[in-house]
Amino acid sequence: MKVLLAEDSLTMMLTTSKIIKNSGHEVIPARDGKEALSLYSSENPDLVLLDIEMPELTGFEVAEKIRADNSSKWIPIIFLTGFADDENLSKGIESGGDDYLVKPVSQIVLNAKLNAMHRISEIQNKLIDLSNELSETNNKLKNSVITDPLTGAKNRLFLDECIRNEWYRGIRHKSELSLLIIDVDNFKTLNDTNGHQAGDTCLIDLVNLFGSHLKRSSDVLCRYGGDEFVIVLPNTSGVDAFQIGEKIRTSVIKYNSESEMEIAVAISVSIGCASCIPDDSISFDEFLTYADKALYKAKAAGRNCVVNAEITTNKTIAA
Repeated sequence: MKVLLAEDSLTMMLTTSKIIKNSGHEVIPARDGKEALSLYSSENPDLVLLDIEMPELTGFEVAEKIRADNSSKWIPIIFLTGFADDENLSKGIESGGDDYLVKPVSQIVLNAKLNAMHRISEIQNKLIDLSNELSETNNKLKNSVITDPLTGAKNRLFLDECIRNEWYRGIRHKSELSLLIIDVDNFKTLNDTNGHQAGDTCLIDLVNLFGSHLKRSSDVLCRYGGDEFVIVLPNTSGVDAFQIGEKIRTSVIKYNSESEMEIAVAISVSIGCASCIPDDSISFDEFLTYADKALYKAKAAGRNCVVNAEITTNKTIAA
């Protein structure tokens, strides 16, 4: 263990340090309370031995400041005192101490305390490791629930929550919200002609392509289902959203010309674009429906195009 020893008496420092080192532990010496706090922050010790009476800050004050730091893990604190009375013991416990030793320190007793605290420290480290593993597992599980396993885009479950949250955020901040619904044209033909594996590869490539046009962490790409995708664009005007849609559309044409399918199938994308400042005149579900209707207009217009939705709200942006 790394043992922080705060002791203003040079004789006691040397004597106690020798016992600690002979037990196989490292000593971090501090000659006053202020230095002890500084070394505690920089050295991250496994155990703290505090003399009660020290310059600058008393051992009680040092212990209180250590315990007040909620970002720190629990570290055992043992007080060193020349007074074995109940009042000092009670005050030590109240200030955050876990045990106390009467000076001059007995080598046998100190070794026993060090061994006990070492066991506690090992148990704590194992619990921390276990907690980190559980946290990592929970994060992976949470991510798997909201992620499309094929493409890595967010899934429909995440999309529903995302649109709801961004809609109400837009109402609160009176900020524009835009949606792009993307449908891959001729995807069924590609699938039937080249096989499902080729179709899966195409969808993965397209998700990477779509994502390359999203520059902000707040922009969210979701797989809506099959070969349909939705991009949520908070704080984005209808003009900017339309431009993103156009960039995606033209890049898909380029991807189509560079693809290495066994049998060439001309794919493109049809995109419905909806933008408005959210308000109570429509719901977020209706907002998504507007984008969906714009998508159908794009497909009816011959596909491979971007169409703006015609939204009527109290604060209409797109027309």
